[in-house]
Amino acid sequence: MKFVFLAVVLGLSGCSLVVSGYNNAPNLLMFLWINPHVDLNTAQEKQTLADLKTVLEWHRREQLPLYVDWLKTMQKLVAEDISAEQVCSLAQSITDSLDPLVDQFEEPLTRLSLTLTTAQLQTLKKKYQQDLKDYRKDWKLDASAEAQLDVQTDKGQSNAERIYGRLSAQQKKLLRQLAQNSGFEAERTSAERERQQRESLSMHTRIVQNQPTPEEARAWVRQWLQSSLHTADPEYAAYLKKRKRLNCEASAQFHNTTTPEQRARAVKTLKGYEEDLRALMRYKAS
Repeated sequence: MKFVFLAVVLGLSGCSLVVSGYNNAPNLLMFLWINPHVDLNTAQEKQTLADLKTVLEWHRREQLPLYVDWLKTMQKLVAEDISAEQVCSLAQSITDSLDPLVDQFEEPLTRLSLTLTTAQLQTLKKKYQQDLKDYRKDWKLDASAEAQLDVQTDKGQSNAERIYGRLSAQQKKLLRQLAQNSGFEAERTSAERERQQRESLSMHTRIVQNQPTPEEARAWVRQWLQSSLHTADPEYAAYLKKRKRLNCEASAQFHNTTTPEQRARAVKTLKGYEEDLRALMRYKAS
């Protein structure tokens, strides 16, 4: 399950789109990911949708205020030069918020897993395989290293322009250099995705075949969720730690090349996101 989905919808521009996307996140997640991957029956769909709505309201109440605080901090940071340490400190705060978010999915996922059928597991397996193929295609893993670097650069430029507006030719060149030195290994990331898929299928299969008590099943689900969020592979953990530091350094280096106009644009953009979030916090579900 894509736990970051609730945060992803906040990337939409414009308050009406953000509010609509966030408030409809349970339906969107059901339509875009869960049903295509598992093909729920009517009872499963009804229960899962109700569970997702409960998670959404928890997220609105407990985590949106955190997002507002982060955006206020970011507005102060982007107005001046920043350091890698400042970027990493903020990034760690965001990372720390994922554990309680993932915890909210323990009970819903356990409830769903206990009702899955062998046929649904086969559907999930096929969709996982397609996901890996899509990932390879999106990141051009079977193309040249230069083509893969193009993908990284394009994604970095798109993210930067969303905040700062139009970039100079020199800044675009810097983004490519930063992408090249980012330590990102697409094949390694793909292998980790595949590992998580195998563990997901193994966990669900174990539940379907053994039909444990809800308490036992929840313990298995918790173990899988934690292994997905915090890899047990020391080499992969070291790789992630190194990449995090490089990303912090790259973010600071790039930001410190921005003009006063770009920084003003960034403050305005982040302020708009803050206002969007405050609108979401005020929303009362009917």
